[in-house]
Amino acid sequence: MKVLYFWPLALLALVPVIIFMYLLKQKSEKKEVPSLFLWRETYHNIEANTPWEKLKKNWLMILQIIIFCVLIFALMSPFLAGCGRNSDHVVVVVDNSASMNAIHDGENTRLDKAISEASDYVKNLRIGTGISLITSNDEAVLMISSSEDRDEVIKKIKEIKPTMHAGNAAPGVEMVKTMQSQWPSVTTVCFTDSNVSMEDVDGYIVDVYKEKENVGINYLSHGTSGDKLVILAKITNYGEKETAKEVTLYGDGKILTSQSVSLAPGESKIVYFDKVNFLGSVLKAELNGNDSLMEDNVCYDILSDNRVVNVLLMTEKNAYIEKALELMEGISVTKSNDIASFDSFVNQKYDLYIFDCMMPEHFPQDGNVIIFDAPNKDLYSAKGMIDSALVKALPTPVTQYIENMDFGAANVTAYYTPSWAEPFLVADTEEGTMDVAFSGEKEGQMITVFGFDVHNSELPLKMEFPLLMYNLVNANVSTGMLTQNVINSGDGIQINGKADKILPIVTTPSGEEIGLSDYRMIFTKTDDLGVYEVTQSEDRINGEKEYFAVNFPSSESFVEEVPSQTEDSNTSVKKNASADLDLKNIIIGIILALMVAEWIAYLRK
Repeated sequence: MKVLYFWPLALLALVPVIIFMYLLKQKSEKKEVPSLFLWRETYHNIEANTPWEKLKKNWLMILQIIIFCVLIFALMSPFLAGCGRNSDHVVVVVDNSASMNAIHDGENTRLDKAISEASDYVKNLRIGTGISLITSNDEAVLMISSSEDRDEVIKKIKEIKPTMHAGNAAPGVEMVKTMQSQWPSVTTVCFTDSNVSMEDVDGYIVDVYKEKENVGINYLSHGTSGDKLVILAKITNYGEKETAKEVTLYGDGKILTSQSVSLAPGESKIVYFDKVNFLGSVLKAELNGNDSLMEDNVCYDILSDNRVVNVLLMTEKNAYIEKALELMEGISVTKSNDIASFDSFVNQKYDLYIFDCMMPEHFPQDGNVIIFDAPNKDLYSAKGMIDSALVKALPTPVTQYIENMDFGAANVTAYYTPSWAEPFLVADTEEGTMDVAFSGEKEGQMITVFGFDVHNSELPLKMEFPLLMYNLVNANVSTGMLTQNVINSGDGIQINGKADKILPIVTTPSGEEIGLSDYRMIFTKTDDLGVYEVTQSEDRINGEKEYFAVNFPSSESFVEEVPSQTEDSNTSVKKNASADLDLKNIIIGIILALMVAEWIAYLRK
């Protein structure tokens, strides 16, 4: 226990005053009595009223002295020192990313637990401690800076809202690093379900993670087979128990079909809905039943009404690529195995050229290009050959939803990635990690290069292969106002309106209409899950409509590394927060109780 002030000890000099008050007895009064039987008792009373004799034991006086001493102790502002005992300032970081929406206990989420713990922590800080409050998900937000008003801080903590953004407390900790130099001493307390490094920060993590059963939909996509749809959904069981789920497919809000799927612990499965007859715009897959995270039980996909995309596929024979292209809606594929005849196709101006293990003499200039295992010294250069390698996917737009995919490949060419591109597939070798596939824009032309023949790899056998091709085609060709139709919550989406019409309007799933400030801009107000409508017209009545869907980020369905499992020596983890417990209010309560006891003693006397 420590105290902030010592000057109240000087008030102890007033204790003799209380004693002196009890020495000043009233003078005796003359009274006539009918008997002298009580003379002896009267004598004792007279002796007691003599001011210089020894005092009798008086409980009221003792109680008043105790009350006075306790009051002095309260004025000294005592507190029990906790983890912030040496700090003049405390920073509270609350993780409100999407994973914090998972149930912690009963109906309370992990965020509810974090808010409760953070409120109790601030409530117990000693008076005079400076407090800053930060929320963190994919970005950090400073809600309060350097406030000594604990009630104000607690009010702000209770106002923290959940988000559906991917992320964790790391941006908040980074913000603390940029701020902490302004305070002589600072303690950072981070409330989160995901491990973050506290290196170079004095503080600790309060772990609010609690393992619960959860099954989620990772993604929903579609293709075409004739005039029917082929729809696939990836389902993952993140729990430790085998489970069975019903997956229901909706089209524009109406039930189309459903399937049952059984999943072992940690297992993922692709659920196919074949030959679906649907001509609408919005597909939705939904899992039945409740689990710890309901938000990832629903996933959307959009059927675009854009024009047909013309693709030229130059290949000897590649059934894998052909089949993947056939599953995509709005794709018209022309195939040729004669690279010498390529110049005869150029005049038709294709939107996308795919070269599989062959390269034309004259590189196309009017469309985007995907190249599989073919050299072009004018565009890129090889770094070396790898006989066999384990190829891994990097988190980029073209590997969305498949960031953790890996596969074996033989006869792989490693490249020096050009400055205009970024790698999305890499191989681990004895010399280190090498880039084996990259994509980027060069002088307005999208170019994607693979350093291996898909026939010599396990890639086509992976369930993620159709999705990779789907992402690649979408990244290389786009029409209409939207460059893409499905994003994660918190991500931005490019909207390209036409300058000869009224500015586009976006209608959110909640019905809010948001007018854009420019014809071409990135729309970022994508916090709500569901379907957004983008309209643009000449008269606000008859015009173009396009849709995009915002899904729950699948990376938030499961926490890879929880704080209590960290092996980081720079990070301290606790299950509960501890603070400097201010004893002043407790002592004031004791004083009030003693005063009540004194009053009762006085009445009884």
